[in-house]
Amino acid sequence: MQMSKKSKSDDILWTYHQTDNSMNLRQGHPRQEMILKEVNKLIQKGKILEIGFGDGYLLNKLTRYYECYGADISKSNVSQMKDRIKDVTFNVIDVDGKLPYKDNFFDGFIASEVLEHMDDEELVICIDEIYRVLKHGGIAVITFPAEENLKNNECFCPNCKTKFHKWGHKQSWNTDKIEKMFVKFDIIKLKKFFSPYRGRNFLEKILALGMWLLRTSLNKFISIPGSTYLVILRKK
Repeated sequence: MQMSKKSKSDDILWTYHQTDNSMNLRQGHPRQEMILKEVNKLIQKGKILEIGFGDGYLLNKLTRYYECYGADISKSNVSQMKDRIKDVTFNVIDVDGKLPYKDNFFDGFIASEVLEHMDDEELVICIDEIYRVLKHGGIAVITFPAEENLKNNECFCPNCKTKFHKWGHKQSWNTDKIEKMFVKFDIIKLKKFFSPYRGRNFLEKILALGMWLLRTSLNKFISIPGSTYLVILRKK
C-alpha cells in the first residue's frame, strides 16, 4: 500500500504516540472500560472491529467475549500488537477511511478518539465504510472530544513554520454535526462525560476522583471544557 504525503504524516504521528509515547495512552483506559460495558450490554456475541486501537487495552479485553479485528494506520503498531494480542486479526489501513472487509461483516464497530483526526473527505468516506461493514442492526460505539476549540491545542514549529494541532485533531464535534454526519444510523445513545484520571498513587487517585465529581456536577449547569461525547449508533 503506497501512502500519500498526508498519510505518511499521520502515520509518523501515531507511530510515535503508540510506541515511544504509549504511556500517555493509559489516560484513556477508564474511557475504554466504559466502552467495554456499553458493548457488552448491546452485543451478545459476534465479530467486532476496532480502528485506531492505540495500546490495545480495549481490544485485548474484547477478545474474552468476541471474535476481534483491529485496524490502524501505523504499521509499527500493528506489528507489535500482533505479537502481544494473539486472538485478533489485524490490518493496516490508510487515513482515507477505506476498510478491507466485506459488506455486512461486523456485529460491532468501535472508534474511540479516532474520527476527530480525519479531514472532511476522510470522515465522509469512513462513516460510509462503517455503515457498509456493519450488519443490519449492527452497533457502532464512537467517542471524540466534545465541542473542542481546536485553536486551544494548536502548536507552531519555528523550524518548518507549520501550525498543527498537538494531537492531530482536524474535527470539532457538536450535537448538530453528530446528527448530520450519522444520519444513516439510528442514534441510540448520545451523552457527554468526563474521563477520570487514574492517578499514580493513592493521593492522586483521591484528587482525581474529586476533580471528576466536581467537573461532572458543574457541567450540569455550565459548559466545562474537556468533556467527551459517547455516541452509540445502530445501522438501520
